[in-house]
Amino acid sequence: MANEATERVLESRIQLRNDTAENWAAANPVLLKGELGIELDTRKIKVGDGTTNWQSLKYLTDDIVLSETDPTDTDSQYDLGELWLNQAEGKVYILLAKTEKAAVWTRIATADELAVVAEAQVAQKLKTPHKIEITGDADGSANFDGSEDALIELVLKNSGATEGTFTKFTVNEKGLVVKSELLTADDIPQLTLAKIADAGTAAARDVGTKAGNLIELNAKGKIDKKYLPAIAITEPFAVSSEEEMLALTAQKGDVAIRSDESRTYILKEAPPSVKENWLELQTPDCKIHSVNGQIGAVVLTTADIEESGNLYYTEDRAKSSFAENFGQTSSADLTDGETILHATDTIILNGGNA
Repeated sequence: MANEATERVLESRIQLRNDTAENWAAANPVLLKGELGIELDTRKIKVGDGTTNWQSLKYLTDDIVLSETDPTDTDSQYDLGELWLNQAEGKVYILLAKTEKAAVWTRIATADELAVVAEAQVAQKLKTPHKIEITGDADGSANFDGSEDALIELVLKNSGATEGTFTKFTVNEKGLVVKSELLTADDIPQLTLAKIADAGTAAARDVGTKAGNLIELNAKGKIDKKYLPAIAITEPFAVSSEEEMLALTAQKGDVAIRSDESRTYILKEAPPSVKENWLELQTPDCKIHSVNGQIGAVVLTTADIEESGNLYYTEDRAKSSFAENFGQTSSADLTDGETILHATDTIILNGGNA
């Protein structure tokens, strides 16, 4: 059918009637039948019946379970903190924990039972206190009557070692240090270089100029130039003609930049006065000389290129296209069409999950 109603789920959050306990008591309203009222500061709830005012309504958690027996682990339908009174035996229980299948009820001790516990605690003292002592390589003692822990301060006997920082020790048969000394040269054995793992290769080299020797720095902290090979440094020269290039005092590897022909040459071997000794450096051959009739650093705009079949964007064109196409589009075809409410929709308020 063309006008068939569609059910829609509207995601929402429902806020129940709430206030502080003081404000509820002051207003003392009559809640509708089934209406919930929440005290924000006490977290207690009342349910209205349509006729009774607030102060006369009972809280949902007001009741204590009254029974003639003790609770079992199957009594798990109650909230944590629920009280259970076994009227036949005068015992009170509280629900401490529960799962879907089991409940943990714990009995609350009475005043008489607590008095017995207090007497038992006093009876834990020893009738005759005793002294505990430590002897041998240490001294210490404490009196103990069972009423509390006894702390013994342990004092070690002097072993004969002197106080300080040392590297050599003498230990008796009990493992106690009886003498402390510093190492002397005689205590350190002679080691070969092969026994020293991290000495490095330099430790095994002599100073000299033979193969495998180390070079010694001079008084200025530098290597004498007689030990260094000759170094040739590539040097660039700017020239304006072939004659200037051939007249250069250049070395192998030097570069001549010719401004007369925009080319660069490198000297491959001496002497520089021979043209064939200069080798031209290759550069990429650029095939592009202009862009859209322009040369240099070219920047093109829409004014430089005709529109042809593709029209350029303008605000007027965009507004005109939007107005023409949007007017022909159904709201159901929009990307968020599912979230739009229509007059034919049935709205369902869904409080959602926590």
